[in-house]
Amino acid sequence: MIELLKLTKRYGDFTAVDEIDLMVPRGELFGFLGPNGAGKTTTLRMIARILKPTSGTIRVAGVDMRADPITAKSKLGFIPDRPFIYEKLTGAEFLRFVAGSTTRRATTWSTARANCSRSSTSRSGATSSSRATRTACGRS
Repeated sequence: MIELLKLTKRYGDFTAVDEIDLMVPRGELFGFLGPNGAGKTTTLRMIARILKPTSGTIRVAGVDMRADPITAKSKLGFIPDRPFIYEKLTGAEFLRFVAGSTTRRATTWSTARANCSRSSTSRSGATSSSRATRTACGRS
């Protein structure tokens, strides 16, 4: 469950997110739609604690993000629109790196999970952005 209470983000006099109240129940799929500048990315970055809100409350699985950010962040995953991938690594090497594993078994499982077997042997910089995103998903 994700709960936002009066969530606000201001940059000087500009209000990017204005007192959002939202509750997304456990197991629910939810997305933000809106024009550029509507605050979608800012809100997601606050939920992931990449940005600190100006005011308001964020709870993830009942855990207050401000009071216990490590526990709250452990309850969610966040992949930005342009995931960071080391361009010099293959998909398999990247998955091993983020998993902290050098075993073939772990890499095979992650590669299958990410559905990136074609890119597991090519350098990440040579893959499409959608394949890079799938590779990043395999690590979560």
